[in-house]
Amino acid sequence: MAVFNVRLPDDLAARFDAMARSVGGRSALLRKLIDRALHEAGDTSCETAVPRTRTTDRLQLRLMREDIIQLDAAADARGLKRTEWLVMLLRRRLHATSPPPRADRVLIAQSWRELNRIGINLNQAVHALHAATMVDSRLDLAREAARVASFRDEVADQLRVLGRALKGDMAYWDTADE
Repeated sequence: MAVFNVRLPDDLAARFDAMARSVGGRSALLRKLIDRALHEAGDTSCETAVPRTRTTDRLQLRLMREDIIQLDAAADARGLKRTEWLVMLLRRRLHATSPPPRADRVLIAQSWRELNRIGINLNQAVHALHAATMVDSRLDLAREAARVASFRDEVADQLRVLGRALKGDMAYWDTADE
């Protein structure tokens, strides 16, 4: 997606920001203005305004320096920015859900790819087992059955890893008073 940068005098920027607050912020208003200008110029090929499905509000906190230091340490330990850590904590407390942190998402994605690969191999092995039951088959039925059992064990291992990643993340955000 392209980015447009514009320099404006401070008073003009402040007035624009005041107007933009009611429609979702600077970017939303700029997209609408660009879309309107193209439409008025006769370009109806596509809508440039990206619809926002969620609106957000800004929240500011004032914390003591010691709290900020602890907050930064906790966020750093999870590989998150301060704001990301706070948002995850709030979402967990308010909605009983939170997305896994980046490190866990990497593990989950790797596990997902492994499970997908194993599923493809398992499907091939099952087809080979079916073929091995044919009268004229030269396939070793015992070898193919062992291959399927090996895939089953690998899937179970990957599912345990995936479950620990998800469960560990959720447990992290729970507090002791629950």
